[in-house]
Amino acid sequence: MLEFYLAKHTDERFTKLTTSYEAEQTTLQSRVDELKSTMNAEKESALGLEHFLALVRKYIEIKELTAEIIREFVEKIYVYKAERVDGRRIQRIKIVYNCIGEFDPLTTIPTTGKEKSA
Repeated sequence: MLEFYLAKHTDERFTKLTTSYEAEQTTLQSRVDELKSTMNAEKESALGLEHFLALVRKYIEIKELTAEIIREFVEKIYVYKAERVDGRRIQRIKIVYNCIGEFDPLTTIPTTGKEKSA
């Protein structure tokens, strides 16, 4: 009878420990996958930044801003609807750059309303 009791408790303990171990392994594997994904994103970001800096160095002493130069730096430009705020016309734009993505300096430039719209 004593042998049966010991065998049963050993099996229960083994099952409990195995379940705990497997849950921990699953958690750790998901964390490893998450960290690998983060590392790859950071690596791509660093490569994009290096390419962007190479472009900046290439055009450090330009005399005229041409369409070709803009195309090399800019991927997309979003122009939002103009709004009136405190009697002033405000128009928001968002520029998405090649290599580094969106850059928002958090500044708004008011216009006088005399500018030509597209």
